[in-house]
Amino acid sequence: MLHWINVKQLKRLGLDENKALGIMRIDWCGSYSEICNQWFPSQNYSTSIQNHQICIETLKQQLNDLMFNELNTFKKVIERCQGEGYQYEETFRVEGEEFNFFIRLKPVRDECSHIFVYMK
Repeated sequence: MLHWINVKQLKRLGLDENKALGIMRIDWCGSYSEICNQWFPSQNYSTSIQNHQICIETLKQQLNDLMFNELNTFKKVIERCQGEGYQYEETFRVEGEEFNFFIRLKPVRDECSHIFVYMK
């Protein structure tokens, strides 16, 4: 079960760039029902995977859960941000079992949102 926290509620984000694994760009193709994505690994992705024995399948599974269950439609993004438009842009910290995700949601059609992935 993923736990969503609006970063406005946090005193400290707890970001450590040495633990960054990459960024998943997501958008909805100008549609309310189709999601597209693209993965951008961090500079230390390969080293982190090897040194910390990270299971890529677990990472994929948690990212897929976020994208295809939690954010699979643009309507869900609008609901999570409580409105549509740039003024409703929100960032959330989502705590998974093995990873932390920082999700910047832009509830604007034809704009990209991003999932920043960090090791715990």
